[in-house]
Amino acid sequence: MHSVSFDRAAQTYDETRGFPPGIAAQVADSACQLLGPVSFVLEVGVGTGRIARPLLAHGVLVAGLDLSLAMMQRLRAELPPGAAVPPLVQGNAAGLPFAADVCDAVISVHLLHLIANWRAALDEVRRVLRPGGCYLTGYEWRPADSPGARLMNRWTEIVRAAGWLAHYPPPHDFDDIKAHLIASGASLTEAVVGEWSVTRTLARQIETIEHRTWSYTWDVPDGFFDRCLADLRVWAAGEFGGLDASYEVPHRFIWQRFAWPASGGHEEAARA
Repeated sequence: MHSVSFDRAAQTYDETRGFPPGIAAQVADSACQLLGPVSFVLEVGVGTGRIARPLLAHGVLVAGLDLSLAMMQRLRAELPPGAAVPPLVQGNAAGLPFAADVCDAVISVHLLHLIANWRAALDEVRRVLRPGGCYLTGYEWRPADSPGARLMNRWTEIVRAAGWLAHYPPPHDFDDIKAHLIASGASLTEAVVGEWSVTRTLARQIETIEHRTWSYTWDVPDGFFDRCLADLRVWAAGEFGGLDASYEVPHRFIWQRFAWPASGGHEEAARA
């Protein structure tokens, strides 16, 4: 297993994963409130700056780390004219190239499911945080039983059953991460930020798989990929009675702020 680099998605990432108008500002406003006064924030998995750019516009000093140099080059290209370029470092979340106790806060969004050893990445977050610092992690909530979610789950089942995706980080959910951090002594504050809906059809959702928009389609060999996609179309047509009907999916962005006591945190983690 290995962690996943997004080099191949650098030119299309914002188009396929971006927020609708107005939501990015709400996400940044909420993050600033949760972070409080901070001097140095590290975003792990900074990517194209979907989170970092709005925070920089709010005056937050953000440094970024990512496996993908191409994604960070895209971040620089998308900065407004005259904007300060944040410090950016190519590196792995499971081995952060920073000294201990240097960050007031660490941020990650849509990251940990791409990391083979996410527990090691969380240990690294703890290591680089100053006493009293916080870890802010965010994700988009969508109903787990929506047609699109069921389609994506079925795709993963088809490909895994045939022996592919074995290298991909094993599935885990946000409850696993939350439980791990709370067990380490962290307190949790949650904030729901913005609500919006997206209208799709199953045909369009299948098209995003066919175009290999998502990371779990990238390493599947072409001929094998085509057979799996055909199986998915047959399943979807039988399960839903067709692929062209539209459905609406509600979305919410959720921040989770984990904070540890200002003293004793690292020593207790070392003994655990």
